[in-house]
Amino acid sequence: MKCMEIQNHLSNEKRGESFQHVKIKRYLMKNIPQDNNIKIIREEVAIGNRIADIFCQLANDKKVVIEVQHSMISVKSIIQRTRDYNDSDCHVLWVFNASSFDRYPKNEASARVLNFEKTCQKLFHGRVYYINAFETGNHTPLYPLYFNCFYEQKFLPVGFNYYRKSRSLKSIVLGELESLELKLFKNLNLKLARFNDENVRDQCLKEIKLFLANQPLLTKIVSSLKELSDKDKLLCAITAKFGRKYGVDLIYDILKQKIKIYLNGNDLHVMKSYFTH
Repeated sequence: MKCMEIQNHLSNEKRGESFQHVKIKRYLMKNIPQDNNIKIIREEVAIGNRIADIFCQLANDKKVVIEVQHSMISVKSIIQRTRDYNDSDCHVLWVFNASSFDRYPKNEASARVLNFEKTCQKLFHGRVYYINAFETGNHTPLYPLYFNCFYEQKFLPVGFNYYRKSRSLKSIVLGELESLELKLFKNLNLKLARFNDENVRDQCLKEIKLFLANQPLLTKIVSSLKELSDKDKLLCAITAKFGRKYGVDLIYDILKQKIKIYLNGNDLHVMKSYFTH
């Protein structure tokens, strides 16, 4: 294990940091100690041949580096920088400025995913952490966005249409941060850190199961739907209850993959048609 040297390094002015970058770091420096037992937290710390935006040493002596990214970054750079910090026994967490990538705190039915987002969602179990910073300051607290499957409709010349998982588009669901408590874990042979937020897929699954078990509420909603089959009524009731929070595509995927309800493209069409009216 390499010996890690901790010291103050170049000032923000010398590094030519953007105002947004500085504001995000100040937000993290102020708020992370409120939810964690911290021994040391510093900006601009030399670790090996890297300079960490924020370095934390927890009360249990575990070390965490938080990298704040305001501009586009390659997948190669994310992986290499993470490995370099891992060589000094540091877990790594990435935070991105949403205003640089048009990733605002809202659900999106379909969106093109940037390469660094694809990498982060694999590393951090579906989530990418954002904060909305402008020259006027931070406009939102920190929030996670979850990238899930998107089913796109395809049309054949013979008039037949169907749905399939898109290879280039994802649905985006806004998650919730209970706190900025740091959670350390390993994934894909890398030491990583995240905040205390439940994966929206797991959260959605639990809420749907609870809803299905609540027969009086379910019966009330289903009985208000007219001229639909029993199956369509059930799908529309679930969509009405959770569609705005989780998006139709994620709900459809969970019903099909996790709850094992037999579904096809027409069922998804019913759900989307109902939700858009």
